[in-house]
Amino acid sequence: MSLKSKLTRKNRDYIVLFILNAAGMILELVASRLMSPYFGNSNFVWTAIIGIILLAGSLGNILGGKISNRRNARYLTIMLLLFAAIYLAVTPMVDAPILSAIKSGNNGVQFSSVISSIVFFLVPATILGIITPIIMKEHIASSKDQGKESGRITAIIAIGSLLGTFAGGFWIIPAIGTRMIFNVLAITIILMVPFFMPITDTKSIKLKWRYFFAMLLATVVTIASIITVNSMTKNVEGSISIDTEYGRVIVEDGTYGDDEVRYYKQSGAYSSATFLSENKKYDLVFNYLKKYDEMFKFLNVKSTAMIGGAAYQYPKYFISHFKDKSMDVIEIDPMSTEIAKNYFFLDDLVKDYDTESTGRLGLYNDDGRIFLADSTKKYDAILNDAFSGEVPVGTLATVEAAKIIKSRLNKDGVYMSNVLGAVSGHRGKFLRAEVKTLKKVFRHVYVMPVYENATSNQYVNWMVIATDNDNYVPKTVDIELTEKDITLTDDYCPIDSLITTEYFD
Repeated sequence: MSLKSKLTRKNRDYIVLFILNAAGMILELVASRLMSPYFGNSNFVWTAIIGIILLAGSLGNILGGKISNRRNARYLTIMLLLFAAIYLAVTPMVDAPILSAIKSGNNGVQFSSVISSIVFFLVPATILGIITPIIMKEHIASSKDQGKESGRITAIIAIGSLLGTFAGGFWIIPAIGTRMIFNVLAITIILMVPFFMPITDTKSIKLKWRYFFAMLLATVVTIASIITVNSMTKNVEGSISIDTEYGRVIVEDGTYGDDEVRYYKQSGAYSSATFLSENKKYDLVFNYLKKYDEMFKFLNVKSTAMIGGAAYQYPKYFISHFKDKSMDVIEIDPMSTEIAKNYFFLDDLVKDYDTESTGRLGLYNDDGRIFLADSTKKYDAILNDAFSGEVPVGTLATVEAAKIIKSRLNKDGVYMSNVLGAVSGHRGKFLRAEVKTLKKVFRHVYVMPVYENATSNQYVNWMVIATDNDNYVPKTVDIELTEKDITLTDDYCPIDSLITTEYFD
């Protein structure tokens, strides 16, 4: 039996359903990567993306149901599919100025995320939703067992979506990058057009000029986009974009005062940095990190753990400046560690201080809370600098997490957490909640200012210190807790509503 005879109308349509539903899920996954450098990766962003794509799917199904009653339903759908391919191919060429303009409006992360999702994903996701009712109507109506055919089509859609989710999230997006994914999706749609063409209609054989022109235009635009994306990657001097399993990291060179530095940017925030000069490559660029040294003032610290590595700015400083002490760094993203080695002198640190032989620096790629829960090792100090952009990691902020952290501390040990927020006012909701939460587990909780001139209602870095040591009273600010301040638990930890809404006020 020839391949042509095997690919009946029904088989072709099954392939189209399977592939395009996989493409739809990849589009949903890559949406967060496109938006995270501008709006972060919070639940608000994901809510906007999922909501708009669900809306688009519904609109597409309704539109597809209406189109299915037309004699030229397939040809009209083909033109719409090719338009979707062009739309996706253009996206990586225009996303940066559009997202920057939306962010500059300062309308809040919720509103900005919804608008961005509408601009970039409503149209292509709606068009992809048109396919299903057209195919379902044709094959279910002509089937002798309509229930069986309906179940088969539904299963194909679900399996295609499942494949797109796993393949996109685990392999494709980290392998080829955010912007190139849009071109891959455009190419996928173009390749599906011949499968969707009617087999017996002479139009599908001759490919009337208007359909041929549409396919040619979509192909040319996609090729132009691929060239442009490659050019953007190569020509932006001192800047590269790297997609990891956990997000999109931008490494870019710039200045800090009179010094040349390299920044590590993720989820819209500058998470870390390093000086590029040889004599300062282990020094701190962001001086607020030096507040972690407060632990030495009341404790003979030997062993420490730090949750959150990013570009390993503080671990490099710690190992190079305190040569009788050790640190375990727990970074959830393995690619972040590789980026730190390749671009932020972490490899140099390992060689210069022979940390592999001395054991002074442990590098662990794991979830910080899970690592501590599974570990039997205890530390004099545990430091928390884990963020998703500017939003703290919720699983580390709860009472249950605090109990795990305390169980891994030696007697009179200290837990120090870098917190973005304010002490008073509506901008201080998360910081006060974190203090109230830690007080459920530790005898003493202090808030230490990172910047000397910071006011209590200023949204900046603060160092939250928790300990059972009765003999230590650091220089702190007064913080008043009320009944309105919540205790964070694994069951109730509304990080995004406590942090994101107030920051973009």
